Amino acid sequence: MDASLGDFSAQIVALLVGGLGTSLGLTFGTRSTRGQAFLVSLSGGILGLAGLILTAVGGGVAYIIVTSVIERGAADPTTLPASQLLVLGIAVGLPLGMPGVFAAWSDARRRDRIAKKKRDYVPTKDDRRAYAAQLVDQITEVSPIPRTLTASITGDGGTILRFEGDIDAKEGERLTNALRGDLADVGFKRVEGNNGSREWWSRV
Repeated sequence: MDASLGDFSAQIVALLVGGLGTSLGLTFGTRSTRGQAFLVSLSGGILGLAGLILTAVGGGVAYIIVTSVIERGAADPTTLPASQLLVLGIAVGLPLGMPGVFAAWSDARRRDRIAKKKRDYVPTKDDRRAYAAQLVDQITEVSPIPRTLTASITGDGGTILRFEGDIDAKEGERLTNALRGDLADVGFKRVEGNNGSREWWSRV
């Protein structure tokens, strides 16, 4: 009797779970906070060597299992053990997941370099003034309506960004929420404004 596709459902599921589970698991695992912290500690050489070893091991395991599956399947394809196909999927998924691991490693290293620069960088009043002027230019450029808007720095150490002109409290709150990280990096502690009819402020 000829075997139908349904007769191989367990084998197909095992193969997909092994392959996709391993590949996606590596990708998501290395994108997690712990995964990123671990990748930062690895050099490119070590990661490359690990990738070569996993690829070689995965290829060897896949060859052995495929040879066994072919021999066993020649007699009765429906007797193919799902456990072997699960291992085959894992063996194939390991090397397929390595590009995602390398991409995550590159991203982790880039983020680490940026974080180190931020730790070593002490923003000045001039930096905050330049940021304020640039921000006003960007707001007026993207605004769908003409705006009259200026920005300055006030407060102790110039840590308050103050707007004067066409920006209301809701817009100011949305702007602060969107740029909170950048504002904090430059050293701002609060954003406030006056649109001519109402004073508003938002904590960074």
